[in-house]
Amino acid sequence: MKKVNVNYEKMYYGFPVVLISYYDKEGIANVTTLSSTYTLKDMVMLGFSSKGYAVSQIKEVSDFVINLADSRLMEEIEFCGKNTGADCKKFDSVNLTPVPSKHINAPSIAECPVSIECTLTDVIESPHYKGITNILATIKGRLVSETHLDENANIKIEEFHNLSYFSDGVNRGFK
Repeated sequence: MKKVNVNYEKMYYGFPVVLISYYDKEGIANVTTLSSTYTLKDMVMLGFSSKGYAVSQIKEVSDFVINLADSRLMEEIEFCGKNTGADCKKFDSVNLTPVPSKHINAPSIAECPVSIECTLTDVIESPHYKGITNILATIKGRLVSETHLDENANIKIEEFHNLSYFSDGVNRGFK
């Protein structure tokens, strides 16, 4: 396989698409689309543009939920990614239902098969990566739809139809 050097400003090579839900500092439920995230044990990392409304709110309120979205929610994913919570109440604009969490002060999304309740522990803004804010958090709770679990409460992988995000800075898409 012959490879060619490319000079992309950024490259997303198939990150899972999630919906991050939270209450803003006024107590209003809001949600944003994100694809830069990973977890290890009870630690989670999210990567945001530093200018975003969601990251500014999460830095103040600390609690948020990572909701795994699937292909049925494509319209909602696009809307929540293109619009800012500073200008609209996204839950009022899309077919998503906020549900109070059990362990933290943030709403989960009823239509998502998995919700991971988190509390902020660290904010990382490095001068080496201007314009990027990394959020580290502790997982406080994990909720999985009964339809996605077998009789032993293990995940039924075949039930998941998660979306992955790909982009070279010009072309973008979901798979």
